[in-house]
Amino acid sequence: MEATGRKPLQGRIPLSSRVGLQALSLLAIVVAYGDLRRIGARFGFATEVEYWLFKPSDNAPIAIVVLSAWLLYRRRDRFANLDPAQGSLALAVPALVLGTLGYAWAIHTSADALQVVSLVVNATGVVLLYWGTPGLRALWVPIFFLLFAVGIQAPLLNHVVFKLQIWTADYAGWLLYIVGVPALVSGDQILRATQAFQVVEGCSGLRSVETLTMLTVLLVDLFARRGWHAALLVLMAPPLAFALNGFRVLTLILNPHSEIVAIHNLQGIVILLLGLILIYLVDGLLERFDPPAPPAPPTLPAAPGADAEPPARSSARRAAVSVLTALACALTFVWLLVPEWEPASVERFDLAGIIDGAFEGRTSRPVDRDYYYQGRVYFQQQVDRRYVIDDHDQYVFVALADPIHRPGSALSPITQRPGSGWRMLEQERRALEPGGRSVDELVFEKGKQRLLVRHWIWGARSIGVETVRTLLGLDRSALRREHASVVLRLATPIEDRSPEARAAAEQRLARTSARLAPALAELTGI
Repeated sequence: MEATGRKPLQGRIPLSSRVGLQALSLLAIVVAYGDLRRIGARFGFATEVEYWLFKPSDNAPIAIVVLSAWLLYRRRDRFANLDPAQGSLALAVPALVLGTLGYAWAIHTSADALQVVSLVVNATGVVLLYWGTPGLRALWVPIFFLLFAVGIQAPLLNHVVFKLQIWTADYAGWLLYIVGVPALVSGDQILRATQAFQVVEGCSGLRSVETLTMLTVLLVDLFARRGWHAALLVLMAPPLAFALNGFRVLTLILNPHSEIVAIHNLQGIVILLLGLILIYLVDGLLERFDPPAPPAPPTLPAAPGADAEPPARSSARRAAVSVLTALACALTFVWLLVPEWEPASVERFDLAGIIDGAFEGRTSRPVDRDYYYQGRVYFQQQVDRRYVIDDHDQYVFVALADPIHRPGSALSPITQRPGSGWRMLEQERRALEPGGRSVDELVFEKGKQRLLVRHWIWGARSIGVETVRTLLGLDRSALRREHASVVLRLATPIEDRSPEARAAAEQRLARTSARLAPALAELTGI
């Protein structure tokens, strides 16, 4: 008599065991990426909210992971209708290998941003493993939303933030003019008869741009906008956030109580809500020109016997479970056993002693450091002094970068400027000594004062290269550079607007740079 029913497949994993393996594997993966929850958890809750809303690129990945999970939850119906038989090992395995290697390198170099990138790559690989490209088309928004947690890396961030500070100061000055309030904009400062307002990093508007863009993505997804409609709303968010941030700065200047933290934060939150309301209103206008999406086709009832899992689908599920388990084991192995890189002990320069030795016998005094102005620009050591040379003031700023300190970077337009409130009048690139290297020569003005500035950077490459090096944590590995970057800024007054006064200032800086040449050779190794 012929047996009825399906014969058990050879090597088939029972359904309960498969579910258990997948649950344990996902738990292991969550634990492996658990370090991300500690980023942005350095202070109290109120301070963290303030920093996450307003401080440039001070991200809290756990908040973005939660928002990404919400986006995934909204796709639960599409998720349930995906066909596991379309999973692709050929696409998934390379992505998972790349994500695991990236995770190992991120653990070794303590590169938090790279951990986020690794999480995105591994999440992409898992979706391809289970549901192939149809699954990626359905779930790409919650996956790539995680990239908001990467943040702009310090070398690029310093340039973007400073540009926004200057633009915001000019914009806020124009708004003051529109409302009839007399004010003078000088660099990053807005000067009134009774006060001087400095546009610091937190007022640059970058964080408002990032936050409003994220909120716009959530709004677009909530209302199921697609195509040009969605793209227009997302592209509208950054300029709108910058424009509204100018009004926020205006209210900070005009409000005598704006220095109170609660009021300061409330103003920022109100501006963000106003931006979201404006985007909502624009969305309503665009909806009139956007034809409604066609209704989804009705779901057909399952055919008799459809509950039985086809052999092809069962085979795909078994392969997916095996690969997911292997991924969890690999990440756990890396998390437990890959060592973090420890810098070797190196000889520390006595920077102050080296610079003072070059100017032995010269009268000098230190220049007060403005931490609000310097912001995220970070140095291992720095010397900022005013010397009296040839009966003239000469300002000497020398700093050693610290490539191990990833949140900061020595690459910033701020290092070109003598301080806050200086307005740039001229800038050119010239080939000068020492070493025939290129130097930025600039002229700055503040009130009736004018300074001629020469600015060098040794040991650093372009902003793009330095940004990639920071993201990959190369300077916290065996691929680190032998010498730290050195920043040099020399400045001297231009006594009047005549060509002779400019030539005299150039000669003074040339003699000073020649005096510093041996010290710089010791610091840079060239």
